[in-house]
Amino acid sequence: MQVEMTMSGRQANRAAFEVDKAIAATALLVQETNESLYPIMKMMYLADKLHLEKFGRFIAGEQYCAMEKGPVPSFTYSMLKHVRGDDSSDKDFLRAREFFVYHANHMIELKKAPDLEELSESEINSLRAVIDTYKRVGKWAIRDMSHDSAWKDAWTFISRLFKKSARMSKESIAQEFDNADEIIQHLRDDNPGEARMPEKRTHWREAV
Repeated sequence: MQVEMTMSGRQANRAAFEVDKAIAATALLVQETNESLYPIMKMMYLADKLHLEKFGRFIAGEQYCAMEKGPVPSFTYSMLKHVRGDDSSDKDFLRAREFFVYHANHMIELKKAPDLEELSESEINSLRAVIDTYKRVGKWAIRDMSHDSAWKDAWTFISRLFKKSARMSKESIAQEFDNADEIIQHLRDDNPGEARMPEKRTHWREAV
């Protein structure tokens, strides 16, 4: 799998990506589910989606791309490929090797416990909400939940023919929220800070 993004766009989004938060979030998901790479990425997407709806931002400043099997957190995926042994010009990704071992069949072994001090209470709660859902319904239901309208709109017929991936904007992900207008306005603010939206159930939780 190869995630494609323009260099200028990737550089801009990489500046917002917090490696230590991504390591902690990924480690928590691995610790609680013992799943392989692809279910972990889908759970990360659902946790980010939940946190976006409630607080107007992703947990670690991720950038998502649509690929054939679902949404992919581009930087976390690149970080875990670096753990696997792929070359990377991003030296910050080296820290992930302290926490993970990448095995055959995309299994991820946790070398030490996640540093939850890297995560806020709201971030941990979003991750645990998805973990609890996974434990109730399993990885195939998680896959189906991640194949939402934002992924379907990005992974169009044209994308399938000519691209290996297509960018998913935060605005497109927020479109299906009940509070979509509030979130999108917040995202377009040049200095948004953190939104605190009224408590609302997300569509993926209504499905279980």
